[in-house]
Amino acid sequence: LNDGSGGVSHELAEESSKTGIICTKSTDQTYLERWGQDHFENFYGVYGVKTIWHWPHDSGMRPCAVYLRHCYLAAKKMGPTCFNSFLDETFLIDRVTTVRAYVEKYPQVLDTQPPPELVIRYSG
Repeated sequence: LNDGSGGVSHELAEESSKTGIICTKSTDQTYLERWGQDHFENFYGVYGVKTIWHWPHDSGMRPCAVYLRHCYLAAKKMGPTCFNSFLDETFLIDRVTTVRAYVEKYPQVLDTQPPPELVIRYSG
């Protein structure tokens, strides 16, 4: 891979050969088309949740600590380029706070362990 100086960055080339999963934004409509209204009601509606993706920017919603820890560990395993991108280019719902700033303010989220049945899946 070109490192911007005309040369090849072995660090970038090594990192780019890893496999990963990317999560992208979606919509409530896409969810409903895939899973149906009954599924939504059974998993979210019973708790008073009316939307998955359309929360207002000022809702104050915070990331799920277990899931944030999982994403943090997974990005870290992918190498410094991926890790720093995740920390500095992923924003909370307010569209202002980066994951890095959030983790610096609330470092205890990284100590949040998943439930026993999800330890393997949610450990990066």
